Amino acid sequence: MPLMRYLLAIIALFAVWLLWGGLYKTPVLQLGIASCVLVVWLTHRMALPDQQQHRFALLYRIPLYWLWLLWEMIVTNIQVLRLVLGPKSALSPTIVDIDASASSKFALTLLGNSITLTPGTLTINIDDTRITAHCLTRTAANDLRGGAMSRRVAIVDPD
Repeated sequence: MPLMRYLLAIIALFAVWLLWGGLYKTPVLQLGIASCVLVVWLTHRMALPDQQQHRFALLYRIPLYWLWLLWEMIVTNIQVLRLVLGPKSALSPTIVDIDASASSKFALTLLGNSITLTPGTLTINIDDTRITAHCLTRTAANDLRGGAMSRRVAIVDPD
């Protein structure tokens, strides 16, 4: 059974690689297959597949999170555009510490990456229970402190 899982992982990685690659010549395709095999082998060496079997729960939770995050990215992009083109006094750069009561390292990483993907915010440091982030405005810092993003991540995390 593990062999089938690895083969399916290689096929899935290669399908994504094909979609993003755009160049379909034999040597390039061979390098693509080799890189997918290498990624699966390295992942196996790190013993992640055995520890991450419960991650199939993400299949139905993560698309809703992605849609929410995409919407947040669009909204904050417009807000940052207004800040940049508006009066300079509107900018109030702030560094904020967020209590990240994440139940796993996966959730903590997802939260840190989501903060960075949202325009106007940047994750500076991640500790076991705290995330330090830079925000362009105090409003964005207060939104992060409010915990809406943390609650969304908690819904996604299967732990």
